[in-house]
Amino acid sequence: MNRQLDIFRTWWVAAVAALFCSCSMIDEDLSDCGEELRISYDLHLVTNMSIELQAQLDKRSDAHLIAALRSYLSPIFMDFAHDIDLSFYEVKGDSARLFHEQEEMNAHQMGFTLYLPRRNYMNTAVANVQGNGVTVLDGDDYCHTARLRQSSTDTITNQKTGLFTAREMIRMADDAESNSFQVRLYMANCAAALVLDPREVGIDNLSMVATGFASRFCLADSAYVFPDVPFMVKPQLIEAEDTKEICFCTVNFPSRDFSPERSRTIVETEEPFVSADAAEALWQMRVYVTLADGKVTETVLGIHQPLRAGQLKIVKGWVAVDGSIRTADSEVSTSVTLDWKEGLVVGG
Repeated sequence: MNRQLDIFRTWWVAAVAALFCSCSMIDEDLSDCGEELRISYDLHLVTNMSIELQAQLDKRSDAHLIAALRSYLSPIFMDFAHDIDLSFYEVKGDSARLFHEQEEMNAHQMGFTLYLPRRNYMNTAVANVQGNGVTVLDGDDYCHTARLRQSSTDTITNQKTGLFTAREMIRMADDAESNSFQVRLYMANCAAALVLDPREVGIDNLSMVATGFASRFCLADSAYVFPDVPFMVKPQLIEAEDTKEICFCTVNFPSRDFSPERSRTIVETEEPFVSADAAEALWQMRVYVTLADGKVTETVLGIHQPLRAGQLKIVKGWVAVDGSIRTADSEVSTSVTLDWKEGLVVGG
């Protein structure tokens, strides 16, 4: 396969020695220790970034904005892992971790040859946590508590890496030749962009935050958890030459997906980003426009389509004379507060 970059690493000294030494601690009743296990980890990217850019932005008039957005998001929507964290858990009892390895991957696929006692394992893999800036992997001493958790502050910045995760039951056979597995990692975060045409409105300042996203991702059941008090994501201003449009972009965990509590990471449809509008907004963009006279207008854009893992969603609109944001997008509702004075403008 042309895309496969097979890099096989055999940990003859460190891994074998460590596992042999810890064999009795892992399972004192096991007579077989150090069975060969071959695993290939393959990143699988499900994204509509290029389609969304082409569908929502004009190729000619928005060419510079498309290039700027693509440049900013390319490191996120890329099936490439810089680092990978591997854990093998007990499948009975308290699901304790029996083996753990962290490696630099620097590829979209990598093969490992490990030497483990012959038994069943629940294997989890997480890629690109290092350098994310917002999200950490914790609780991973046990499979049922392992999670990707982001900062618990009221306002966070964008995640800086595309996060990929997988879990796979590993059933080691007596025949060593059969102990070969392929594990596919899927993207766990997503992005949203707001593109505004200021038209001829006199604007002193314009800022935006987004809200309604998950704060944790549980590896054991591939589910997102949402906080009781929603947090805000402060976006990145995307600057592009030769364009009057203003663009903000966030990178974060997904929104709710019609479920009151949790959202799956993999949506089982032929087109994973197609869905009916929800009755209520699933996530929001809050825009604050300070007009030339100093008055502030708040517009809450409520998006009735879920924002799913691996997806880029672009919302387009324009600034009206009163500072409110208007959009022709049928899946976006608006709520406007003129002369808004409830605290400070967020993100200015």
